[in-house]
Amino acid sequence: MVKSCQLIAVFIVLFTSQVKAIELQFPVACRLMDNCWITNHVDLDRNNRHAEDYMCGTKTTDGSKSTHISLGSLSATKQNIPTIATADGQVTIAQNNTGFCGTRVLIDHGGGWESNYCHLNPKTLQVHEGQHVKKNQIIGSIGMSGQTNWPHLSYALLRNGMVFDPFSGRTNLEGCSRASQPLWGAKMNPLYEPAHVASIGFNFGFLDGNRIKSGTIKAATAMKHDTPQMSLWTLMMNIQKGDKIEMKIVEPSGRLLKKKTVTSKKNTKYYPVYLSTLRGNFLWDKGIYKGIITVTRNVNGNDIKTGKFTSVELR
Repeated sequence: MVKSCQLIAVFIVLFTSQVKAIELQFPVACRLMDNCWITNHVDLDRNNRHAEDYMCGTKTTDGSKSTHISLGSLSATKQNIPTIATADGQVTIAQNNTGFCGTRVLIDHGGGWESNYCHLNPKTLQVHEGQHVKKNQIIGSIGMSGQTNWPHLSYALLRNGMVFDPFSGRTNLEGCSRASQPLWGAKMNPLYEPAHVASIGFNFGFLDGNRIKSGTIKAATAMKHDTPQMSLWTLMMNIQKGDKIEMKIVEPSGRLLKKKTVTSKKNTKYYPVYLSTLRGNFLWDKGIYKGIITVTRNVNGNDIKTGKFTSVELR
């Protein structure tokens, strides 16, 4: 039994000592935390008891084998955000199907390394099986093919069939660690943010969550000061049970006009919410109104806060 454990330990050391042999380009040509967001990481939990991302946080799902890069609304697929090859290699799979992965590309990078791309837009597929591609070459764009309810790329990195997390260079054999060795170019990781305020804006009239998620509600830059209703809206990503969401509308004078605080009762990937206020029997003061939205999460006894602000002019 002791010898078996020693052999397993030696195998892990030998296996993981060579994982730095690949350097990756980020798989989507987008602006992170502007028009795309990382909404899921590889699960690195060693004990299969719960889910842990590479920072030992919870921005993942149990058993997840891929990184998800999501767009900001259901209609954002029309932007044809490019998906790109993360390293040189040969395309071994490029197919449209109706299975879980949808339109899929698999690239063999040599040395046992492979990268897998799921949920591409079938109309934008630009590679074929047997084709050699270069790092940063466009292979298609983000879509909603396969079994998904949101436009995103599901990106998986494998070596000899073992799933690797590109943000840490680790597998679930080693588990998570804040002392990571990322596989991205320049060994730099994108900023880690537990939750995201993806979009924010002011508007008038009736709002609802479906319109916010669809992307049909646009942020107004100016409104008439006699508009009967003013609303601050947002779409947030990676909200978890217990997260505290705070929304504020501030008048041009600096006085707080209205405030709303919500504590999330469940985990949800895409969370629309809005704060509305009625004018009543008076006109709004003319000037710049500010909208502020923050999300606070308690992680290991520490509050981590993120958010965004916006403004609208009432004329």
